[in-house]
Amino acid sequence: MSNAYDVLCAHHDTLRGLGTRLKAAPVGSTERQEILDELLLEFDIHMRIEDDLYYPALAAASTLIAIAHAEHRQIYDALAAALRTPVTSPDYEAEWNSFLTVLEAHADEEERDLVPPPAPVNLSDAELEDLGNRMAARMEELRNSKFERLHVKGRAALLRAL
Repeated sequence: MSNAYDVLCAHHDTLRGLGTRLKAAPVGSTERQEILDELLLEFDIHMRIEDDLYYPALAAASTLIAIAHAEHRQIYDALAAALRTPVTSPDYEAEWNSFLTVLEAHADEEERDLVPPPAPVNLSDAELEDLGNRMAARMEELRNSKFERLHVKGRAALLRAL
């Protein structure tokens, strides 16, 4: 059992770790593709738990939530640019590094501004525990879902095509 802040920050660390592994893997390698597939899955899971569970619980911090949603759009834009860049392009690594930089900056800002959120948000320990448990359960459900994996592959294909 963890509170919502612990779940969110731990998952940020998961994303950061995958980013570090992606940067270290040889371009064009099977290893890099496997790490990328895992990163895309975890990224999608993260956006879903934030948008569906975490942000609604913090709705009273509406300005910060609006900023976080705008940052999500920036992250998707950077992801789309990276996905559209052929592995043979001289810009390939720079595009992926740009995506990872935007993703990590969002995690850092979120931890600074929304963990814990400012007044008037005031979640009790019991509410944080319940929210954290729901977030962790949803993450596990999505990780084990074949539909979620197809959804992520489909979204990646769509982003590549746009």
